[in-house]
Amino acid sequence: MPKMAALIGDMIGSRRSPDRIELQRQIERVFTEVDSRFGGAPTFTIGDEFQARFPTLGDAVEASLHLHLRSRSLTELRIGIGWGELVVEDPSRSPFGQDGPCWWRAREAIESVERSARSRGPELRTAARTATAIDQLLNGYLLLRDTLLGAMDDVDQRITSGLLEGSSQTDLAKELGLNKSSVSRRANSHGILALIEARSIGMPPLVEQ
Repeated sequence: MPKMAALIGDMIGSRRSPDRIELQRQIERVFTEVDSRFGGAPTFTIGDEFQARFPTLGDAVEASLHLHLRSRSLTELRIGIGWGELVVEDPSRSPFGQDGPCWWRAREAIESVERSARSRGPELRTAARTATAIDQLLNGYLLLRDTLLGAMDDVDQRITSGLLEGSSQTDLAKELGLNKSSVSRRANSHGILALIEARSIGMPPLVEQ
């Protein structure tokens, strides 16, 4: 049986939006942008929940970063990622005709994110379950990553997105109407460069086999 990375997400607080239909349309444009880079075909399923599927865990983790970044000005997201076998696939029932440990673990992961919202500890935005030895390390990275994202303002977000897409700090300074030293200072002191360097390390072979 093939192993896949399943992703389940939902929008936080979307019921408070004055126009939920328009909000979903805007998020669907984010899905299209993410799909053009990583595949996965993120798709709304029921209500505000969406799902995607990726061939590697690294793709799913990277896609989750871009989903958070690109939707940040619209709404907050919760995301659960699961790695494992895909047992059932019925294309005629897409996106519902799928089952297996990858989906069970993704559901378990997003439920852990939901539980964290009711706790007094750090609030999670992304969690992963792989049933391997890297789970604790991977979730520590996701917690730190999403804490950095949560502290960003709109300028930080645009700098992060630009750098991830290959823009230079000089080009971003011109685009944002800032001087290069301001972009460099933000990139260094706000954890942007650290975030970009950390996500470039990749997943251990343990979970990509």
